[in-house]
Amino acid sequence: GQKIAIIDTGIDYTHANFGGPGHTSDYDTAHADEASPASPALFPNAKVAGGYDLVGDAYDAGGSGAALTPHPDPNPLDCGGHGSHVAGTAAAFGMTAGGATFAGPYDANPATYSGLLVGPGTAPQALLYALRVFGCFGTTGLASQAIDWALDPNGDADLSDHLDVVNMSLGSSFGGVLSATAVAADNAALAGVIMVISAGNSGDTFFIGGSPA
Repeated sequence: GQKIAIIDTGIDYTHANFGGPGHTSDYDTAHADEASPASPALFPNAKVAGGYDLVGDAYDAGGSGAALTPHPDPNPLDCGGHGSHVAGTAAAFGMTAGGATFAGPYDANPATYSGLLVGPGTAPQALLYALRVFGCFGTTGLASQAIDWALDPNGDADLSDHLDVVNMSLGSSFGGVLSATAVAADNAALAGVIMVISAGNSGDTFFIGGSPA
């Protein structure tokens, strides 16, 4: 029942791991029309309950020219893969050997999961919200805006209905406590959101820890 925001490359809600039909053709059709609202038969669904694409496919904060301009839309379909990987670790249903969505039970018996093609996530009965801040390639400058969305998902300035958890498997190396994303993360934590953020994986050296973590 917990509501988890995945701030990343989006989530592939067509995948059986997230309750979708699991057919490549469904993903291809959805991605071909990614800038339009998703088919209501696919999104939102029982696992990916909401979200937003703040950027569009072509956005890259480290690029130049047109790539620097985000083109937001209501369809947070993943085209990079990383967000779906992270979301799967957090809360996916799991997938059977036959390619169908695993419907449980979710228990402590390892034998329950031994025949699965993909095991369930850490919290398979939680809801996911896909907040896409990356295009298909490159970097982002919109993580703070995604945190704001997680604080006010209904857009009514009532922060009492914020999401429960924000997961950010991203960051900029050699981060500081006064970076915009770090301040946004602090404010979200003060509002009661559990912030789960990667410390960084850019090497073994002093002070390599990233922002916003």
